Amino acid sequence: MPLHPQAQQVIDATRALGLPPNHTVSPAEARANAAQRPRGAGPEVARVENRAVPGPAGDVPVRIYTPAGDGPFPILVWYHGGGWVVGDLESADAAARHLCVGARNVVVSVDYRLAPEAKFPEPLDDCYYATIWASDHAVELGGVRGVVSVGGDSAGGNLAAAVSIKAAATGDFRVSHQLLVYPVTDAKFDTGSYTDNGSGYNLERDGMIWYWDQYLADSAQAADPLAAPMQLTAGSEAIPDLAQALVITAEYDPLRDEGEAYGRLLNALGVPAEVNRYDGMIHGFFGMAGVMDTARTAMDDACAFLRGAVDDMVAEYHQQHEGDPAAMRKLLDPQAAHVIALFASLDIKPFQEMSVAECRQVMDNRPRPEGPEVGKVADRIIRNVDGKEPGDVPIRIYTPATAGPWGTLVWFHGGGWVIGNVETADATARELCAGGNCVVVSVDYRLAPEYKFPTPFEDCLTATMWAMANAQSLGSRPDAIAVGGDSAGGNLAAAVALAQDDMPHPLAFQLLVYPVTDYDFTTRSYQVNGSGMFLETGSMQWFWDHYLPAGDLAGYNIFASPLRARLSDDLPPALVITAEFDPLRDEGEAYAAALEDAGVAANLIRYDGVIHGFFGMPHVIDKGRQALDAANAQLADAFGAVLGAPEAMAAADN
Repeated sequence: MPLHPQAQQVIDATRALGLPPNHTVSPAEARANAAQRPRGAGPEVARVENRAVPGPAGDVPVRIYTPAGDGPFPILVWYHGGGWVVGDLESADAAARHLCVGARNVVVSVDYRLAPEAKFPEPLDDCYYATIWASDHAVELGGVRGVVSVGGDSAGGNLAAAVSIKAAATGDFRVSHQLLVYPVTDAKFDTGSYTDNGSGYNLERDGMIWYWDQYLADSAQAADPLAAPMQLTAGSEAIPDLAQALVITAEYDPLRDEGEAYGRLLNALGVPAEVNRYDGMIHGFFGMAGVMDTARTAMDDACAFLRGAVDDMVAEYHQQHEGDPAAMRKLLDPQAAHVIALFASLDIKPFQEMSVAECRQVMDNRPRPEGPEVGKVADRIIRNVDGKEPGDVPIRIYTPATAGPWGTLVWFHGGGWVIGNVETADATARELCAGGNCVVVSVDYRLAPEYKFPTPFEDCLTATMWAMANAQSLGSRPDAIAVGGDSAGGNLAAAVALAQDDMPHPLAFQLLVYPVTDYDFTTRSYQVNGSGMFLETGSMQWFWDHYLPAGDLAGYNIFASPLRARLSDDLPPALVITAEFDPLRDEGEAYAAALEDAGVAANLIRYDGVIHGFFGMPHVIDKGRQALDAANAQLADAFGAVLGAPEAMAAADN
């Protein structure tokens, strides 16, 4: 695409300064000139501290940025750009602040020695020693000992890649994620991006040749992967332990092709690496998030990537604090931590340590919030006639106080298919009815183990088809029916959506709240959140054991494990809501990704710091209220789009 107008403005502003190119002046003059370039301001952070940490040739200055909150936080060690010759803590300040706030990482920005006074490997050594210090002092910094991420832009991206390679080879510390922003990866200047972008876009080809000349003590060092990471080969002992990477490049940057080539090399070597090119952008754009729209997008993407380091931090924290519930609760949103502490004070055993009857008694006796008033509530019983085990299915119908017509949400409660009913779902159903301005049909499907798969699913399918057939009497329309549920109810909603080919109209929407989507317990979120975070891995195994018939292959059935389905683009649009500290998080997010890959309009929202069940706790967890508001907004939009159009005719082949 053409050069972005905001990038052109940056080029024009730089030219207006009248500064000579760095490669035409001395390093000292280049540094003085760099200090004259305008620098954006980053956001406020909770705390900023300048320190000096031990290095290989004396102390290394660092600046530590700490986000608001109690932590622990992931730690990012950041190396500034500037061709190894210019740059300092001030030039890196705005980016470090954005990364601290957006990723909720402690950021340790490193003021390594500069070339040519300090040639390779001396700047790298400073970065490496500073990162060892950050790893060793992680608890003091507000993180977790034993795991850090690294990142940098341009020459800083080169140093981050080199630190990752060296750490993986030596085992001195563990790198969780590496954020490589338009990194220098090779001492070659013949790529297509050097040819196309080597002049006129702020970073010049001649300038890069000069930077390399200042950095290397000997041209033969360009064959060392610690100087030029593109020289990394499959035989390197670092490969098995290299951290996953995000490589950010700019379309009009001479370094574009070597950055993208390094991403491909990592993938070829079996190291997960995502490469994001930002069209219309120039070298240096990432540090301009305060003034450039695309820079803000790139920064948001980088922060989302770095937030993934929480998993590694939590896993390490689990190992260090196993058996210490108070320590584990420090990871949580304070309101979620309070809920866990409250349940702990009630001395309620995990589900798998109780009988089914005990579980149901505990669930029924838990204090529950009262939902808002709605226009009308009515109970009735419908009949599952055609299922494997025909029988009655109670439903509760909530009608808004507003004037219709309305859309209809058929809601399936959670509880591992074993516990729960329309009473336990009452407050949530009321919230969805009032907030989404829709009819809610809450389904009291028959429970396992008395009724195993597929009977609960067939009860839910029956209720959905009943709602479609009786839409007019509900004040709705048959083409304005959605399904939704939380946990096991999310599983049932996804399964019913997969069965929509048997319905006279397609469904309008599916609301999947931390849904169970696969008969599997090996995901990362099971490993890090499966103990001490409200819902336990053992409990989910117990629920599945009660739901599935013994000894058969029902776990592979797509209506039991929707993630195993071959999805198609005619499925209804979806909102998938997940919780950071929920063992079901990864399978819910995998299902959202699978829907999107199939061409379905799927929106995923993860709520950080919270636990399984938070959606039903808006009275005590603010993010539960936020999630309900998001769900209601998307329900209203989905139903509004349908009700604002003429009623669809049933498909001829139905």
